[in-house]
Amino acid sequence: MARAFEGIRVIDFTQVLAGPFCAEQLALLGADVIKIEQPGRDGKMGGDQGRGIMADSDIGKLGMSAIFLSVNAGKRSIALDLKAPETKEILEKLVASADVIVQNFKAGAIDKLGFGYEWAKTVKPDIVYCSISGYGQDGPYAGAPAYDGAIQATSGMIALTGHPESGPTRVGFNVVDMATGMTAAFAVASALFRRSQTGEGQHLDVAMLDTAITMAAQPFVNYKATGEVQPLIGNSSPAFLPTAGLFETGDGRLMISALTDGHWRGFCKAIGRDDLAEDPRFVDTESRRANGAQVKIEMEAGLASADAFEWEKRLAACGVPAAPQLPVNEVLDHPALAHRDVLLEFNDIPGIERPLMGIGTGFKANVDGPKADRPPPMLDQHRDEILKDL
Repeated sequence: MARAFEGIRVIDFTQVLAGPFCAEQLALLGADVIKIEQPGRDGKMGGDQGRGIMADSDIGKLGMSAIFLSVNAGKRSIALDLKAPETKEILEKLVASADVIVQNFKAGAIDKLGFGYEWAKTVKPDIVYCSISGYGQDGPYAGAPAYDGAIQATSGMIALTGHPESGPTRVGFNVVDMATGMTAAFAVASALFRRSQTGEGQHLDVAMLDTAITMAAQPFVNYKATGEVQPLIGNSSPAFLPTAGLFETGDGRLMISALTDGHWRGFCKAIGRDDLAEDPRFVDTESRRANGAQVKIEMEAGLASADAFEWEKRLAACGVPAAPQLPVNEVLDHPALAHRDVLLEFNDIPGIERPLMGIGTGFKANVDGPKADRPPPMLDQHRDEILKDL
């Protein structure tokens, strides 16, 4: 048996998050991903920029930052100076043996170095070449530098996030980077399938801005349909229902998504207040929306008798979607997460004696599922074996 991309070789020119995450997803499904990194100079480490971001004192000096660990499992690393004449011969041999190239330089930058799609397809005519950037490979913003926060701002994501009282805020993690990496991995998978049918390669142009817009499809489509711009909703639901949002309990906060009349009746039953379901102020969606402040008072009064975890169980028994608000450290101990195998543990990184963690894929398979064949690589760790392969 074989994982989906066993036998596929990927040349990974990417750095930081979006591009490396794309290539990592392919590696976890069996692809041989060779990470091309810049060598260090003048005593500086070199390599993927992500090696030095969010790095603590002991693993940071070895180039194993939190960012790097999170998106580089399963890869091999070789350091090559892309401006050195001898590098071209090595890359020609690598690309001739490869199926996929992934790069996230600014638009046009890799072409100037001599390793763009036009060069690659002369070396390997059926190559799948994936270019990842902020705004695409052409157009008025092509070549503009783009990081996650900038795209969150440009895409309207920040304007859609936050409380009316405190104003807009960015999402608390690099959501556009990671979603773009997933989009790129899907694009590569689709191009490989197309190649299996046609024998032809492809150039894929993946933009962070496009990804952000696709994730936020609903408010954009709603605006074009109604002319209404979605206001800040804080922790409530985009459906603007007072029964959906974050509520205080006797201990802890609980996110409740009571979106239907059935959910509302289930909630009333769970808190022992069936009378609320028949109250004219709350009997249907419109009446609850018109009396939203009183709805929240009644809900939190009912929730005050137990903690968030207890209410999660009681509400589930009554068919009401609900979950406690958890900090990161408690999420890692969640029994559902332990069952899913999404967390990776690395015990064999050279020079690091303690185990480190990575993140895998968002799915399981009954056979030949994703797994990490090796931990994230040290810079240039696999030079000898890669060159020997060639």
